Amino acid sequence: MKHKSLNVILVAAFCLQPAAIGAQLVSAPQQQSEKSWAGQPIVMLHGWGAVHHRDRDLARTSVGINIVTTVVRVEGHRLWLNSTGGDNSGWVDVKDVLLLSQAVPYFNALIASNHRNWDAYLRRAEAEHALNQREAATNDYSKAIELHPAEAFLFLRRGRHYNTLKSCESALHDFEEAIRLTPHSAKQDYNLKAELYSLESGVYANCPDISLRDPRRAIVTARRAVTLDPSRPTLLTILADAHARAGELEQAIKFQQQALSSPRFPPAYREGAEQQLHQYQQALAAQKSNGPL
Repeated sequence: MKHKSLNVILVAAFCLQPAAIGAQLVSAPQQQSEKSWAGQPIVMLHGWGAVHHRDRDLARTSVGINIVTTVVRVEGHRLWLNSTGGDNSGWVDVKDVLLLSQAVPYFNALIASNHRNWDAYLRRAEAEHALNQREAATNDYSKAIELHPAEAFLFLRRGRHYNTLKSCESALHDFEEAIRLTPHSAKQDYNLKAELYSLESGVYANCPDISLRDPRRAIVTARRAVTLDPSRPTLLTILADAHARAGELEQAIKFQQQALSSPRFPPAYREGAEQQLHQYQQALAAQKSNGPL
């Protein structure tokens, strides 16, 4: 028998510090008092996820911070952020971010002054995506790619946008292009490639277009992601989901338990992952009780 539909925990970690920003961004005006930042969605004005370390004032590359994210708490000029992995990643300076509500007009002005500012198009697209301005976001992601077609990260972001729109074929095309552009020999790009393969796996496992759904390819791409970044236990939950979609519930349970047993599993996602494991176990029990069809 077919197992019932299962929820999936997709933890995406996809933001790397760029080698260079496409154009210098002017300083954003201070919009509000520091105390009122907490809980507010913001747009980063520089980098693709670089935050300051929680224990020291050195910038570091942080995997799992979005360009658009939410402030968790405030300490003076420091705005603390959570990663998409569920942990407290670090902080950014208040001068280096902009409120989401003020982002689109700000980037409009930047683009008006320089129509080739691909970085501004990317950030405006990210803001538009967060504001559910889907057509505008698609156009801006595409413009950023037109201006800077060699950057894998731009294809990754547009691919995620297409995936949100359930445009699976377009999403897969962009993920494949991003993988092609990511240097095989660059160790610093391994996390990016792992993220791309995990995103591909999610499309193959869950695409509403059954002609594009392919559980076997979902398993293959999820395994590639785990191989490239074995330190991220959340990737194992994506592999577990791929096996579940293929009807291989024992394998799904195995990898979900392996993920949960890791001391690095993010606490913010543990309850959901445990519920998912319980669903796999229930589905397997039902499958065994009913016997072969």
